[in-house]
Amino acid sequence: MIKSTDMSAGEAILRSLKMNGVDYLFTNPGSDFAPIIEAYAGVEAQYIPKPVVVPFENLAVTMAHGYYLATGDMAAAAVHVNVGLANSTMGMINAHSDNVPVFLMSGRNPLTEGDRMGSRHTPIQYGQEMFDQTAMVRETVKWDYELRYPEQAVHLVSRGCAIANTQPPGSVYLSLPREPLCEQTAEPVRVTQVPAAPSAPNLGEIEKVAKLIAEAKNPLIICSRGDKDGKLSRLIQTIAKENSIAVSEVFVTRNVLPTNFDHGVGGNIAAHLPNADVVLVVDTPVAWIEHKATPAPDARVIHLGADPLFNRIPVRGYLTTDAIISDPVEALEALQAALPGSVNEQRRAEIVNKHLAFRQRINSKVEAGCVGVANKPWIGKCISKILGDGVVFSERGGPLGLFELEGPNQWFGNTQAGGLGWGLPAALGYQLANREKLVVCMIGDGSYMFANPVASHQVANAYELPVLTVVLNNGSYDAVRISTLDVYPDGQASAAPHVPMVPFSPAPRYGDIAAAAGCYAETIQRAEDLPAALDRALKVIREEQRPVLLDVSIGQDDGEK
Repeated sequence: MIKSTDMSAGEAILRSLKMNGVDYLFTNPGSDFAPIIEAYAGVEAQYIPKPVVVPFENLAVTMAHGYYLATGDMAAAAVHVNVGLANSTMGMINAHSDNVPVFLMSGRNPLTEGDRMGSRHTPIQYGQEMFDQTAMVRETVKWDYELRYPEQAVHLVSRGCAIANTQPPGSVYLSLPREPLCEQTAEPVRVTQVPAAPSAPNLGEIEKVAKLIAEAKNPLIICSRGDKDGKLSRLIQTIAKENSIAVSEVFVTRNVLPTNFDHGVGGNIAAHLPNADVVLVVDTPVAWIEHKATPAPDARVIHLGADPLFNRIPVRGYLTTDAIISDPVEALEALQAALPGSVNEQRRAEIVNKHLAFRQRINSKVEAGCVGVANKPWIGKCISKILGDGVVFSERGGPLGLFELEGPNQWFGNTQAGGLGWGLPAALGYQLANREKLVVCMIGDGSYMFANPVASHQVANAYELPVLTVVLNNGSYDAVRISTLDVYPDGQASAAPHVPMVPFSPAPRYGDIAAAAGCYAETIQRAEDLPAALDRALKVIREEQRPVLLDVSIGQDDGEK
């Protein structure tokens, strides 16, 4: 018997998402969305997630990724059956690589051919049927399921949210066939599952690690990402200063340290790892590259985090003499309390000198690119001057060391998965959550094209997201060139006028693409013109709330170190 409070399973899913703390649904809708669209037409806005209509699925998933980086809150994405799910896969690979939770849903082709509500009505619903649609994303999620009956809807949403937000966080996927999505079920009244509490550190193990560090001659901390509130940053800085420990940020996805932290020695791990006798690896998926750097044979190497062995990575053969499962912040709080806090003046002086030498190497590259053809260090310097407490999303835009940052979580790099086109959509998702903050996307021209710029700029204009996009234009896939020369430094490609498959010519007029979508755009061909162009860009962003694109000509990169 249907009650007056009953609703479609589609509406129940939306209400349950909101109850579980999901405030935004990034969506590219299709014919399977009829119950979802009907719910949005009739339900008061405060009871369901706010919809953000996005004209490309990878853009939708990656905006959810950027939104999480800004807020620490999971967003949802909904796409159209198998074809939409296919376009979402790259974004899901990136999110999986960096433990970013997205509640992904896609329609599932109608299962029936008769008169049942929601059954097949069009020819594509035969062509879109698959034996195992979920297989496309199963390796990128912590949990997946398919809605079978309408009464499952509320419980599946709660379970998915709880699993996604349990440490280490990660995405989940719910497949939604149209027939059960159309059927009636009871109104959700409560959250039925909650995330598990984070693991507390084993204090005996913490005491052992504290003793190892206190007795070490040359200890080293390795990190690559922090928490939203910056607690990990403050703890690492305190532990490092109180105990004279060098800190190396490697393959960074969310910066941990301010760039002026005098115990930070940069990301050139090969210069520091072989000489360290005790190494503390804090929640770092990729800590070093084995053929370039390895720990000393007798070093103690402690990996610490919610999943210190990173079970999602099939091959990760790093030396691990100790592994501590714990929320990283709780573990470092306990470690700080257990350490003696004794400064070694000689070691401290050596670390500070390494920090100064590292910063000097960065600054020495700026002058070479400040006149004529710009280079990445010069562009990073110029952006740093206008940034303040703003943030940078960098995808082939230059490594963390090129920037001057006041604190943690001001620089976000693409994940180790390397799915291109991440930077601009992620910046848009971040800007949606922080409309008053300056958000800069510094992106290589190849990555910019992967970002589906027409769709990205349309969303920026439609939702008034004034991201400053700086396209580094050298007409080539420079990462491919660098990788080829790394493998064959003296090969045929190194002697060729152009490394094959790397250049793309003629390059599009990127400013025209952005301007067509309502953005302010300029083309910058001389390095010395960039500071004034950035000032004009800031004026447009602050006074008109318009997105801006600067197309900046640059030379070839010498590799990211």
